[in-house]
Amino acid sequence: MRLFQLHNISKKNGFTLIEVLVTMTLFLVILIIASNAFNLIVSKSSSISKMEETNIEGVIGLEVMRHDLAQMGFGLPWGFSTKNSAVTPADLVDSSITYYEAENALGAELNDSSAANSNPDSSSPFSRVPRALVGFAGFGNYASDYFAIKGTTIGREKSAQRWTYIPFHNYSASPTWESQPVTLASSSPVTGDRVIFINSNVNDIANKDHRLIVDPNDDEEFSVNYNSIVGWYLPLDDTSTYMVYGVDNRALRMPFNRTDFFIGNTAGTVPPFCAPSTGVLYKGTVNQSDGDYTPLPLLDCVADMQVVLGWDISDGGNAGEVNGYSTLPKKTDGSISATPADATVAIQGWMKSAKGLREHLKVVKVYILAQEGKFDRTYTAPSTSIRVGPSASDIQGNNGLSPVKIYTLTEPQTHYRWKLYRIVVRPKNLYSNQR
Repeated sequence: MRLFQLHNISKKNGFTLIEVLVTMTLFLVILIIASNAFNLIVSKSSSISKMEETNIEGVIGLEVMRHDLAQMGFGLPWGFSTKNSAVTPADLVDSSITYYEAENALGAELNDSSAANSNPDSSSPFSRVPRALVGFAGFGNYASDYFAIKGTTIGREKSAQRWTYIPFHNYSASPTWESQPVTLASSSPVTGDRVIFINSNVNDIANKDHRLIVDPNDDEEFSVNYNSIVGWYLPLDDTSTYMVYGVDNRALRMPFNRTDFFIGNTAGTVPPFCAPSTGVLYKGTVNQSDGDYTPLPLLDCVADMQVVLGWDISDGGNAGEVNGYSTLPKKTDGSISATPADATVAIQGWMKSAKGLREHLKVVKVYILAQEGKFDRTYTAPSTSIRVGPSASDIQGNNGLSPVKIYTLTEPQTHYRWKLYRIVVRPKNLYSNQR
């Protein structure tokens, strides 16, 4: 009897083959579901991580562009005059001042030093007096815009961030009774900085104000190594104050610093995860030593960049408001898209003139189309057309300025997500924004 009971108990504790197979099947199904869910989570996490990385990269890189745009025009001369002279119109040496800018094939097209033009406000394509902003529409890779901004603080050396001024009555007691630079603590230039001197004379804006002081015996000598006693570069009377701007720590090829912005697509420099027909947005600082670029990558996987300019189109730029817009000119014929249309000719002239730019340009808007995240085979863009430029609400009055560009995605590009960055800057060193 006891044996029979044990036998029954052992039979009740076992599993049939069918039960084992069902259990294993259920386990495999659950494992597959969990595995797919895990893969999906990892995939989405990677995508989100890459998108956040792109966003952070965009914030940091484009803030560099925003800073430089805000600094354009700082320390730029409005003309040239010989040192230690009465600085009358007859002393101007616009026709003989010699300086050099970019050596890059495309960058050289934005040089103001490319033509010996004696009139700083000429309507010719190039002016000897440097313009704060120079650029062309559709000139860069992928028919993107390509532009340069100029000013002393745009340089990469610490010396470019230093400046001071020399009032006529700031005398020193020894060794001679000469005007001396004002000490501005950490902002003042230091011995060894290469500096320029600009005569600030608000009593005679037409002939004397903002004139770069040039050695009358050497048309390429427009800078000196700074020290606390500046020798012959001194104001002559109480109507003048000499501004002293640090530019570099080397001999200068140009009396300012310059940075170009463009999309580069050189093989080996574009990351492999970028979509086809995209490149890297670069800040290319023009070296004072040789005119070549020192490139700084700002944003990866960029498909397009377009620029819109906001103008005060009133006579003399006295309205103080943005009441006109335009694109950059085309390199081929100088044509632009502008609103209102009857301001087209005037705006074209201002873009060729250093004086016209500083008196009428008020706002710079830059639109950058960049990839967000990585390739996603499960994603297809909802539209193949992306407006890279102002919407109707971006343009006051919407008086007919067409979108700068409608970018059409290629089929491979439709499997990437895209983001349109917009930078809006009111350059504070332009004369138009100081009134």
